[in-house]
Amino acid sequence: MKLGVHSRKVILKYLTRLLVSRDFENVGDLLELYARLNDQVMTGELLRYARNNGVAHIFYEALAERGLERSELARALAKDAEAVYRNAQYRDELLRLLVDVLEEGGIEYVVFKTFNQLGIVDVDVDIIVQREAYWDTVKRLISKGFKPVDDLEKTYATGFVIKGNPLIVDLHTEVTILGIPYVNSETLFKHKARVKYRSNCCGSIDLYVLDSPAEALTRIAHSVIKEAEIKIDDISEVLKVAKEQPSELAKLLKVEELDPALFFFAEKVDRELCLGIRKPESFDSRRGLRVLRGIVSRGKDVPPYHLPRLVSVAVLIHRVRRRSEVGLLLRVLENLRYRRNAAHIGSLLVRRII
Repeated sequence: MKLGVHSRKVILKYLTRLLVSRDFENVGDLLELYARLNDQVMTGELLRYARNNGVAHIFYEALAERGLERSELARALAKDAEAVYRNAQYRDELLRLLVDVLEEGGIEYVVFKTFNQLGIVDVDVDIIVQREAYWDTVKRLISKGFKPVDDLEKTYATGFVIKGNPLIVDLHTEVTILGIPYVNSETLFKHKARVKYRSNCCGSIDLYVLDSPAEALTRIAHSVIKEAEIKIDDISEVLKVAKEQPSELAKLLKVEELDPALFFFAEKVDRELCLGIRKPESFDSRRGLRVLRGIVSRGKDVPPYHLPRLVSVAVLIHRVRRRSEVGLLLRVLENLRYRRNAAHIGSLLVRRII
């Protein structure tokens, strides 16, 4: 049986709903069905979806649990799943080194946007320290073999790598886009939590991460303002907090003037998945925001969902205006001299042109 284009899109949308709800049992049942059908086109669609969303390990494990590790779909997923496992080990090795360096030096820190319930591994580890501890942190990292990949004067976000590990450490003193903060760093430090993380390679690691509402806040702001892209792990993390701790998340959004970010995040996700993320209704009353809402709602696709850059700009301007920080917008031009900043803007423009 060959599936039509519309049927494949419906299947992928349903699969997304199952993943963000962490209904792995039904994810496995659905994958088993299509692995047994052996539809070449659907196999290609599922493989592309897994790669784009970093969930090959979830798909492979679900098939292996059902004795289908030798199916064509599982064999196609195996290499990508192995890359996820390998990168998870690299991430955990990096975290062990980082935590040792920071805690030996008595440096206050928070790891954010690095862990998620789907086990997706990103290309970097994000960590924030206090501004006054920046140079001490840099010296300690360099003394342990880390090398900077940015200008060290770019103190708000500087990348480091260490030999033998392909992942980047993004050392922040502020959470910014082109040097403009889109989440107050002090908010993050107020919402840090000590956890015991069971690593893939180094036993348990005691470290500081964001509590769930602050993590959701950061993911909403990052996906809407900085990346203009909503990933499947963002949806999963935000949905969990929106259901379990809605008042705590609402308070943080209000404090950070990020209600519009949630509005557009929820508008796009609900349009595609109907998951019931509550939107601040007040932002539907203004004509300009209604126009942007229409732009966000166009198109039907699967994650990662792309947003118009106009939405990112509108949300950022709303925030800096409400916080009386409009002068910060001048930093954009000043900070375009940094290579990674220019590359970031370039990649966003190219992605939307293509």
